[in-house]
Amino acid sequence: MLDKPTSQSREIRIGPEFRPFLDDAIARFSYLYPDVSVAVDAEVTLSFKEGTDEGKLIREFQFALYRQKIFAETLPLRKAIISGVMGR
Repeated sequence: MLDKPTSQSREIRIGPEFRPFLDDAIARFSYLYPDVSVAVDAEVTLSFKEGTDEGKLIREFQFALYRQKIFAETLPLRKAIISGVMGR
């Protein structure tokens, strides 16, 4: 008889400055880690199989969130530069 892998979860505290970027970061993270479930309430909860490198998942999620914040905040600047170069 095969045992079902047990799962574990970990809450991650997200600062208010990152909340606006959470949905996009979750979409990217879920694409990269389809076996990890992400739930959002007051905090973000990652659920994953036992034996998974928990530290790596947390770092990857935080990086996805940080990356999304930087992308969104620099988009107007990048658009302005492209517009200036292209003459539009």
